[in-house]
Amino acid sequence: MRMKNALTVPVQPEVGYLKRMLKRYGWLDYPRWKLKASAYILYENVADKVAYMKFFEEFQMPDTFYSWFLVTELHVWMLMVRIMAEGEEGRFVRNNIVEAMWEDVITRVKKLEPGSSSAHKTQSIELLHQFQAALVGYDEGLLSDDKVLAGAVWRTLLQQDCSDLENVERLVHYIRKQVKLLDEMVRDEILLSPSIMWIELPQKFGSLHSDKNTL
Repeated sequence: MRMKNALTVPVQPEVGYLKRMLKRYGWLDYPRWKLKASAYILYENVADKVAYMKFFEEFQMPDTFYSWFLVTELHVWMLMVRIMAEGEEGRFVRNNIVEAMWEDVITRVKKLEPGSSSAHKTQSIELLHQFQAALVGYDEGLLSDDKVLAGAVWRTLLQQDCSDLENVERLVHYIRKQVKLLDEMVRDEILLSPSIMWIELPQKFGSLHSDKNTL
């Protein structure tokens, strides 16, 4: 028999359940403005810190806007791979990284090729299709073996214009190692105070051999 004065304690939902419900309605662990700022900083870590000229020289890429775009999309993709491990926050940051990239792309296109807005729009659409295809190819390569990743690198970054298989191997090694280092960054590092350290490109075996001979 229940006592009339007995106190009943309401059952509290689990915190994890509450968070899942809130995330369904767009609730995030961090303020959106801060995550957006971090996304733009992450993109700047690509645009300002990647050694573009080193890529151009090492892989015989012409010093053009399109080569810049190919190197940029590779590094943006690696950031996207890491950031998507952070759930809804990661998805939000990823979208803003892409937004920052396209703002930069459009600005550069207008500076390099003054002309009608329709021409700029056509070029931007072509680059967007290229970017989407690159993401699919790189994702497949990352989740597969080195042979598949090498094929993605050869088709996308090198534009099927590379007869030196060692260069393709170097790029595969570079991507695998860089993705691993990004994966080792903790949640707050990548979401709140991002500072990316891009590793150096692996040296060619021939250059290492030459260095030994000069000692």
